Amino acid sequence: MINPFSLRKTLLRIQAITIKFLSAVERFLWKTSKNILNFGLGRRINFTAIRKISVPSVGAQIFLNITGGVLISVGATMIILADIGATTTDVLLTGISHQTGLSIAAASFGLLTILLLLLGSIRAKVGVGTIVVPLAVSTTFIYSFSVIPNPHNFGAQLIYFITGLFVIALGVGIGASAGIGMGAYESICHRIAEGRDWHPQIVRLIWEFIILSIGILLGGAFGIGTLIAAIATGWILKYMNSAIGDYLLGRRIRTNCETPLARGYEYVQSKN
Repeated sequence: MINPFSLRKTLLRIQAITIKFLSAVERFLWKTSKNILNFGLGRRINFTAIRKISVPSVGAQIFLNITGGVLISVGATMIILADIGATTTDVLLTGISHQTGLSIAAASFGLLTILLLLLGSIRAKVGVGTIVVPLAVSTTFIYSFSVIPNPHNFGAQLIYFITGLFVIALGVGIGASAGIGMGAYESICHRIAEGRDWHPQIVRLIWEFIILSIGILLGGAFGIGTLIAAIATGWILKYMNSAIGDYLLGRRIRTNCETPLARGYEYVQSKN
C-alpha cells in the first residue's frame, strides 16, 4: 500500500525540481535574448558591445583589426565547411555563391563593396576598422578554403563547427577592441536608428533577419547550425572577453552595450 505521506513528499520534491528547472530555462532564455540584442547574430557581431583598450599607436590598432578579421574568416570557413548551417552573413554569402558561381571570397568582396557604397550614400560614420576588418575577412577567404581541409565525417563536422564559433568570437573580441570604427552593419543601423529615432540594437536585429532571409531565398547554407550560432556566439563572446583581455591583450575587456564605445560615435539612448 502506498504511504500517503511518502507520496506527498515525492510530489513536493518533483514540484520543487520542476520549478527550479523552469526558472533556469526562463533565465537562460532571458539572457540569450539580451545576448542576441547586444551582440547580434553570428559573426557580424556588435563591435560596440566591447570596451576598447588602449594601444600605443594606430599601427597597433590596425594590427588588432587585421588579426581579428583573419580569425573571423578562419572561423567562418570552418563553420561553412562543417555544412550544418552557416552564420547569418555566411548564409547570404553561400547563397550568392550558389546563384552566381562566384567564390565565397568574391561574394564577400562584392557584399563589402555594396555595404561601403551604402555607408557613403547615407553618410554613416566610418572608421578605419569599419573597412580594415571586413577587408581582412574577405581577403582571408581567398586562401582559407584552400588551406583548411574538408571534414570527412560527422564528428569532424561538429569539431569544425564548435571550433569555428570560438575562433569567430576570439576574432571579434580582438578586432573590435582596437576601437577605430564600428562594424559596417552597425554603422548603417546606427545611422538608420539616428534618423528614425529608433534603438540601434533593434534596427540591427531587423537588418540581420533581412540578410538571413535573403540568404535563405538564394539557397544559402541555412541549417540547425545557423540557429545554434545565433544563440551560442553571444554567450561565447561574453565569457571569452575576460580571457582575451587577461591573456592576450594585457587588460580586461568588458561588455557594455547600453553605451556603445566605438571611437568617433556614441549613441545616446532616449530617456523619454
